This record gives sequence, structure tokens and C-alpha cells, in this order.
Amino acid sequence: MTTAEQLRRGFDSYARSMAPPVSNIARVKSVDEEEGTCILIDEDDQEFLDVRLKPVLSENKSFLQIPKVGTFVLAVRVEDDDDWMVIACDEVDKFLWIVGNTKLELTDKICMEANNQNLLSLMERLFTVLDRGYQTNTGVTIQLVLQPQFELIKQDFKKLLK
Repeated sequence: MTTAEQLRRGFDSYARSMAPPVSNIARVKSVDEEEGTCILIDEDDQEFLDVRLKPVLSENKSFLQIPKVGTFVLAVRVEDDDDWMVIACDEVDKFLWIVGNTKLELTDKICMEANNQNLLSLMERLFTVLDRGYQTNTGVTIQLVLQPQFELIKQDFKKLLK
């Protein structure tokens, strides 16, 4: 081993003895989605309580990834504090993005909402209008019987989707 390597290892050992590490790979013990925190357990079975799932613990939500219990995450220390934050997950149960009054949530299903409109509700309304329109229509040509309702749904889609 060269002198430079010895010095490097010595400085590294000294730094580790003076302060805790700046990152940690640990297993998720539990998650509190409402608080935006989780409990982690590292390889030495040490528990890390109230680990942040977002940079600032507040009522605000803009991006949240909910790690799956029992899987591994990468957590980093927040500034020079004893607080930790999850920055990457091996597996997630949920992603949530909120921008203004627009929401995208991914779980085992997709939820999209914007301007007081929900994509699933709009789709259900659309299919209902189409189904009723074709059921009540008779004759040689097909004419949409519920044209006003169909136009309203089209406008609601424009509010929801870009």
C-alpha cells in the first residue's frame, strides 16, 4: 500500500469516527404516508425514526414516493442535522405528484385529476352517454341522441388533459 493510500484510508477512518455517514442503504420497517415519514432499519439493526419522504415536513404536497415496506431505500442526511430523507427506492407502493390543482397518483391504478375533473369519472360519463344514445336511436342513420351531454363531456376532457 502506498503512502497516499494509507493517508486516504487514515483520513477516511478518522472522518467516520467523528461523524455519522452522509448516506445509508436501509430496509423500510414502516411508512406513515400522512406524516410523510418512514422508519428504516440499517444493516446493524439500528432504527432511523421519522425519516423524511420529502425535503420539508409540512402540509404541502408536490411529490411523494411511498416505499414498499420490507424493501431497500437510499437515505441521505439533511444538511448537518440528524434528520434523514429517502431519495431513492428499490420498490414503491405509490407515487404522487401535485402541481397546483392537478394531481397524478400511481399505485396499482392511475388517478388523474385537474380543474375539479377526474379522468375515471369523465370516462364513465362518456360511456354512459354513448351507450344511452345508441340504445335509443332507431332508423337508417345514426344520430347521437344525447348531443348536449356529449359536448359537455368533451369540454370537461379539455379541462383535464393538455
